Amino acid sequence: MFDFAYGPSGLISIAAVALAVLLGLWVWFLVNRASVRANEQIQLLQDIAEQQRQQTALLKTLVQAAKGDKASVDDYDDDLSPALSYKGFIPER
Repeated sequence: MFDFAYGPSGLISIAAVALAVLLGLWVWFLVNRASVRANEQIQLLQDIAEQQRQQTALLKTLVQAAKGDKASVDDYDDDLSPALSYKGFIPER
């Protein structure tokens, strides 16, 4: 009744299943690795955007301080923060 596993066709089917499992694991590994790398790149891009926002704010403060206009330095955060805020921004992959 269960003699198919001992014949040549049974060994071929077992080998085919084993090969399919190994191929599936390899594909899963590659997709998982690509996903991790993409997530790391997104995190790096978000960090760069945050640093650029901080640098822009610092430069704006320095320019206003060099001009001697102290009142508008405090207004900078209220005026341009929504335009320069990258929070919630999802870059395209």
